[in-house]
Amino acid sequence: MISVLQPELIAQSAPLKTHKYFRVAVPQALTGQTLVAFLQELMAFDDLADALHLATLLLQHGYIFPVIEHSLLVKDDNTLYRLQLPYFWPSHATHTDNVEYAIYLSKRLMRNEQKHGLEEDEVEAYNKLLELLGHMWDFITVQAEMQLKIQKEKKKSDKVVYDSEERAFWRTRRPGQANCLEQHIQKREKKLRKRTAAVYRTELERLKFTLKTKPWLKAVKASETMVSWCEQFHDYDPFISTPQPSNPWISDDTNLWVLNTDSVEVPTERRVKRWGLSIQELVRDPIGRQVLETFLESEFSSENIRFWMAIQDLKFSTNEQVERKAQRIYEEFLSSGAPCQ
Repeated sequence: MISVLQPELIAQSAPLKTHKYFRVAVPQALTGQTLVAFLQELMAFDDLADALHLATLLLQHGYIFPVIEHSLLVKDDNTLYRLQLPYFWPSHATHTDNVEYAIYLSKRLMRNEQKHGLEEDEVEAYNKLLELLGHMWDFITVQAEMQLKIQKEKKKSDKVVYDSEERAFWRTRRPGQANCLEQHIQKREKKLRKRTAAVYRTELERLKFTLKTKPWLKAVKASETMVSWCEQFHDYDPFISTPQPSNPWISDDTNLWVLNTDSVEVPTERRVKRWGLSIQELVRDPIGRQVLETFLESEFSSENIRFWMAIQDLKFSTNEQVERKAQRIYEEFLSSGAPCQ
């Protein structure tokens, strides 16, 4: 896709030509409408919006740039755009440093201030670089003068085009700015590895295991279990069902909190019904756990619930308490001759 953006190749379908903008000649440019139509034809897009989106991505990544209006969105109208010089493509210009940027800013300062003057952020960057690279500023100045001398030998139209290409490049790739690519494309290419026979064998074994265990059936069963669980707890979710007797945050009636405290003598009917959903719901409620303890005492097996409660307390203890509580559990429940063995 990017190779098609070579100026000599794109000229066949979307020729670059000189346009007039308020009596000013703009060489080697094309309109947004022409660019979008070219991309739609090239990629065989059915929807014009897809071509417009692709053009915007190319602009944001630095492969094309606007000539007059500095915007990050491509417009499907007569707005003028230029194709970036392949030398300045992000896939070619892999790294930019402070020295190159300092040479570019110095070169701008040596030219006509009205046409090539620095913007506020560029002035700030220039001052910082001058302080940072002061020990090699003579070298930077000499390099800027040499590049400026070579550029003066070009034709006027070529100088205008090159100036815009260079400025567009440094606008998006200057040091210290976020790169438009989260991970550079060349770094991605280095990680590509040729798939070996061992890789295919491992994938084949994994697929065979999948066919054997049939995880899609387990997923269906899990979804059914989840739906059943949600239906069971529908009446106990205050976001779905209206609390009884009323929501204290809306009605200022605190009876709901009073009836559901851990120290209430008679639990509500809804609370007792919830104990029947699972053993976890029963032991999670302090009153339910107390009822279970009373029942187990009558069956002479209360040590079971006491052992479970001690283990739960151990699981959520601090590190300094673990050894002491584990020793107490061992002495009370697990050691030879323990009182609750």
